[in-house]
Amino acid sequence: MLTSRRSFFAICGAIVLPGVSLGELIRTPWQGEGPFYPDRIPEDTDNDLVKNGQSTIEAGGKILNIMGSLVNRDSKPIKGMTAEIWQTDMNGVYLHTGSFGSKMRDVQFQGFGRSITDRNGHFYFRTIIPVEYPGRTPHIHLKLWNERENVLTTQLYIQGHSMNKEDFLFKRMTLAEQNINSMELLPAKTNDSIEYITSVRLVVFS
Repeated sequence: MLTSRRSFFAICGAIVLPGVSLGELIRTPWQGEGPFYPDRIPEDTDNDLVKNGQSTIEAGGKILNIMGSLVNRDSKPIKGMTAEIWQTDMNGVYLHTGSFGSKMRDVQFQGFGRSITDRNGHFYFRTIIPVEYPGRTPHIHLKLWNERENVLTTQLYIQGHSMNKEDFLFKRMTLAEQNINSMELLPAKTNDSIEYITSVRLVVFS
């Protein structure tokens, strides 16, 4: 790629991060885990969901680089926490035996990944832009762990997506919370294709 992870963070640093309102941090809202947290954690749980295991074949879908930042209520970065994400593949199928259309699952898509926050509170995932499935707007599930303690469970949405306003979970949030949990997708050139980047800030009061 022409753009390195460090460069992505530099680009995202120019984006106004969600979670700030009139100078005061708003806690990232909790949302339900849902029924499709993997019922079997895969062997490969790294932060690149586009490549599964030792395969060099990438999953289908538009690639999304998530540049995350974890801070406390005083805006201080939190290091050493584990961020997990899980989502559907390009066909709307989860890594779960009870998922819709499980026979159509893209086996090249890892479906679940982990990233540990560094000393600056940063974490990173390479995944795909989420797609809708029956009853839900596109979203990515995210869970934060401090060792065995679940610090946060939430969901990330695509900013301005037409299905958001009808989604039963998205509608439960305030406008400020909707903004916090919405991802602005920006295109970024690579050697041979276009990938997308987004910047998210998680605020926990711990």
